[in-house]
Amino acid sequence: MSKRKRVSLSTRLQPYSGTLLAEVVEWLNEHENDEKNNLIADAVVMAYLPYARASQGVDSTEIERCCWETQNMLDKHGFNLRQSLQVSQPQWHSTVVPTVVSASGTTTQPEKDGKNSLQELEDEDLVPSSLIAGEGEYDDSPFTDDEFG
Repeated sequence: MSKRKRVSLSTRLQPYSGTLLAEVVEWLNEHENDEKNNLIADAVVMAYLPYARASQGVDSTEIERCCWETQNMLDKHGFNLRQSLQVSQPQWHSTVVPTVVSASGTTTQPEKDGKNSLQELEDEDLVPSSLIAGEGEYDDSPFTDDEFG
């Protein structure tokens, strides 16, 4: 039986206290080294595997499959996160203004004020800005469809 070669990554995170990264680093430091390494490894794979595959020159079909698989991993992580912390599923709606097709087949575009005659978007229907300070807004929510619920 041959031994597999190990690949090593050494890094040092020293965030300033009071930052989001510092919160996570402090939480990770509460774990045993093996568990800490597994948590970090899982997060890195979910976030960066498609980039790593693309940099290796893998064909676009494989990259697409890899993106879907890592998205599935992220979705499962989000579900497990909500379950373990007893957080309810958000009920946000897309901020995309729909184009309405009437029965005659003509297309009605929203007026300048962002409203049309068939549907008006209300403030509470919009996806809120990030609840995490310093994070940007997203065009759509990864929580709109939870197949694991």
